[in-house]
Amino acid sequence: MANTTTQPTQESFADTLYKEITAVIGGDNPNQFFCMSLPGTIIEPSQYSYDVEANEEKPAHVKANESKLVNKLFDACYMTASDNGRHLQTQYRTSLNMLMPKMNTKLFEAKTKLREALMTPYPYNFGDGSTEVFTLEQVFYKLYADYVNAKQEWDQKQLDKKNELIQKYPDATAESYRKRNDDYLNWYGIVAKTEELEVQEKYGKVLSVFSPGDMDIINGILESGVGRELTEARTTLDNVGELNPDGGYIYPVTLYPQNWFNLLDTSFTPVDLLESPAALSQRLHLLEMQRSSINMNMNKLLQSIPDEAGVEDLKAKYEACEKAYTDKFEDYIKENTNFTMDMFKTAVDVIASGTGENEQASVDKLQKSSAKRIFGVEAEKLDEVLNKFKEGISSCISAQNDLVDAASKATDSALEWCAKNNKLQLKALLEPLKQQQDDINNQINELKEKINLSTSMNKDEAEDSQGNASKPEASDVAPNKVADQFTQVIIEKKLSAATQESSMQSNASQSSSGVSFFFGGYSSNKSHQDSVSSEMSSTSDMDIQIGMSVAKVSIEREWFNPAVFLLSSDMYNTSTQKIAPVDTTSFNSENKEEVQKRFNSMNECIFPCYPASFVIAKDVTIKFSSQKAMNSAFAKSVEDHSSKGGGFFIFGGSSSSASSSSNSSSVATSTAHSVTVRFTAPQVIGYYLEAVPADKSIHISNAVTNRDDDFISVLQFINTFKKMLDDHNNKYNKEPVQEQNSLAQEI
Repeated sequence: MANTTTQPTQESFADTLYKEITAVIGGDNPNQFFCMSLPGTIIEPSQYSYDVEANEEKPAHVKANESKLVNKLFDACYMTASDNGRHLQTQYRTSLNMLMPKMNTKLFEAKTKLREALMTPYPYNFGDGSTEVFTLEQVFYKLYADYVNAKQEWDQKQLDKKNELIQKYPDATAESYRKRNDDYLNWYGIVAKTEELEVQEKYGKVLSVFSPGDMDIINGILESGVGRELTEARTTLDNVGELNPDGGYIYPVTLYPQNWFNLLDTSFTPVDLLESPAALSQRLHLLEMQRSSINMNMNKLLQSIPDEAGVEDLKAKYEACEKAYTDKFEDYIKENTNFTMDMFKTAVDVIASGTGENEQASVDKLQKSSAKRIFGVEAEKLDEVLNKFKEGISSCISAQNDLVDAASKATDSALEWCAKNNKLQLKALLEPLKQQQDDINNQINELKEKINLSTSMNKDEAEDSQGNASKPEASDVAPNKVADQFTQVIIEKKLSAATQESSMQSNASQSSSGVSFFFGGYSSNKSHQDSVSSEMSSTSDMDIQIGMSVAKVSIEREWFNPAVFLLSSDMYNTSTQKIAPVDTTSFNSENKEEVQKRFNSMNECIFPCYPASFVIAKDVTIKFSSQKAMNSAFAKSVEDHSSKGGGFFIFGGSSSSASSSSNSSSVATSTAHSVTVRFTAPQVIGYYLEAVPADKSIHISNAVTNRDDDFISVLQFINTFKKMLDDHNNKYNKEPVQEQNSLAQEI
């Protein structure tokens, strides 16, 4: 049989991303693991901000937002698309209610003996002539109360004397202080011994019955035992909840560092966030189409206006400009049947955005990435297309400007004619078109200014004689500044790694789907997916670089005490479900199959894990680059997806603020060889989850058959305690018991 060798497979991009983040964040707690979100959760710092330095009380809306952010629960997994819909406080309360403490036999017997001793009648002559018989405990505390009162009276006498001397010598001088001190010592020497003997006499009576130290020991024994923690935890949980206007409850948390929201400012500059001419030309293409549609509707309305003086001349000028405008572009379209008129219009707009330069010189400055995006042609055909533009670009731009000017004047004149001739209905139709016409022209002019600025700032990469660009540098995606308590992360991979299935089994199916994972954990439209899928399969050597700053924010909940569950072996479980599994495989184990088994068993339980901290990323930059000219369809898909608020990999792109003027918090720029996406908003990219201590309790239905002899059931506890009280009453209070039994029989 011939020997066969298996080629090593490239590590999944999702796995690399996970490992790089956990490597810089750190932490080796075997009971914690990082759960990466697909996509991340956009954070709006203003929703969590208040003046920490001035010790301002945390506002109610901040408490509510923090509670919603960190008190949600996740299934146990390395990557997830969402939380599981449950809340920490709810599952915590459910878990507490499931447990009931066992009663230790030996401890119960000891407590019973102590209680019997304390309830034993103890005849004592208090010197008040009373013949009433008290128990040992009653006698002790009655005598102890007399001692405490005597000591309190003596302390009050000393305080009164000091106040008296202060009034007698009120001056704040050394002489007055000396006189007060001398008088107090003289008084104290006369009365102190008598008073202290009276206090000691009271204390001696206490000791003759029982030592206060021994009573403290007895109280400690009576107070000991497992189970009180459950009651305290429930009480704390009940007391801390604050009613929220939405009908729920807020369970406040403290996040560290406490000023974490002040660390989220971006280091991106306006230059970093300037869109490329190629991306802006896409928007310009849409605006040009809208303007053409508006002008067409306006032209239809002009046909209904009679040929009167003034209006007739303007209509004629508009029609002449429109014909000249159309003819110029149709001349090119006849020779380039693959191009549409809208493509040429957009190219003319991009070229015309120059600042007073010669139009033919502006054609030379039209970036290859922009021209490729406009016409959808490969690099080798660009020169042919651009050369055709040089032949008559001036006349095209002039015809375009004449048409825009004629359309505006024709509309103004038509509105004047309507007002003069009281054509209110026609005026009502023209006015919205005029408003739209002005708005679209303003938007186009603003966009041209941006294109002109972007053209001078964002240049296509230099190419060698074979048309290849140099390899990208890590500094291309590095944050401009790494803030305090943040750490820089730089990741470099090949595009083909994004299609590799993650070795970490998880609830997030997106981690094993190339296109979905590429689009930030959720699907884009089919045309985008097809473009990306095609590029992924044809350009496996495309490079991906990710740069960002990350930080961990710790979560503290004073009302949450998971240590209660460490005592579960001394408790019964009133439910058939387990709170957390007994499996203790370390989450740091290299054996991922064993870890996955633990995950599976955890997800079958009520309260398997909870967020202990979360990881924030900011200044995220993703760059896709290739030495060869990039497929324009791929670049267009990335920019279009970004402009619509779409994310990439684990990074979400939707706007974090309802008041934002844009629905996207990401900006995409492109050149002939690269596409760069920058995320302007910080986001939570995952949580560190900590496992709840294993539930080692025994189901209560199995308590009789499987119980250890060292424990008794609650029913046995009640019966034994009742028998103890009955025996005590029969022994020391026979008459009251007999009278009570007789009364019960009569009833």
